Amino acid sequence: MGRPALRVLEFVTSTYLVALLLDYLAYSHGLAAEGSPAVTVWGTARMWSVAGVTLAYLITRRVGVRGWLREVVGLSGGAVVYYLLSPLLAYAALGFYVLVAYPLGLFDFGAYVELVASRLREGGVDLIPDSRRPGFVKPREAAPRYPPSVEGLAQVLAVAHVPLAYVSAVTVNALLALGEELGWRGYLYELLGRRPSLANTLVIGVCWGLWHAPAILLLGYNYTYSRLVGVLLFTVLAVLLTYPHLVVTYRAKSILPACSLHGALNALWSLTSLATRLPAEQRELLLGQGLLGVLAWSATSVALAVLSRWC
Repeated sequence: MGRPALRVLEFVTSTYLVALLLDYLAYSHGLAAEGSPAVTVWGTARMWSVAGVTLAYLITRRVGVRGWLREVVGLSGGAVVYYLLSPLLAYAALGFYVLVAYPLGLFDFGAYVELVASRLREGGVDLIPDSRRPGFVKPREAAPRYPPSVEGLAQVLAVAHVPLAYVSAVTVNALLALGEELGWRGYLYELLGRRPSLANTLVIGVCWGLWHAPAILLLGYNYTYSRLVGVLLFTVLAVLLTYPHLVVTYRAKSILPACSLHGALNALWSLTSLATRLPAEQRELLLGQGLLGVLAWSATSVALAVLSRWC
């Protein structure tokens, strides 16, 4: 095994061990990957653990951390433009997804509106004004099943999810994604030569996908009902997602566009599993985290590859 391959193996193994430790701690404390307030803390620590391993390796190799960061972040006008445009790839993939899923009855935005409405009611927003007594509100029992105030607000919030996902992508989500991107599209990509080749896409994609395996197996991350199959599906998705990340990083000479693209995925792609009436156990295998997601990101990656040859 050559020295670059050995360094790749060392780095990836280290990120896996740290991730496994965090996932085991979460599992032992009863944390589920869905629905717990502690998920944000766990998720942030997990994502930034990759940056921690990267920093440790830079120090161990006696690489100047500040100089390395300046190089991989590559802040420039072109990088900023790519940073702002890269989230649109996630919207393009969602468009491919809807084109296939909607005719099959697997994408129903009305189902997402109803979900938002039900969560509003659970939060105590299931009230309507009584016009006979200003300032007084009727209790839930006196309201119709879908009060106009609740349903209307749910529609606004559901529709707002789509543009607001972009805002999240280029702000807080990009900051969270930076923790991973410093390792996957920064240090590891550098070890492999910094080119969006098929080989690099496969290596980084498989490593990135399997890094999520303990979270899937122990905590049911994205796959509650089919965890073993979920590891395979997520790894395939990670490979398909890796190519766009590598292309924007290569074109911008910066990991910043990969951060905003990663952030857009985390903000937008949940619609594929929420805007549907399919039973929960079938969603993870068929929808955005499953076969239709693979199809949508295959189409997106192929379209990007063709476009990259022209531009």
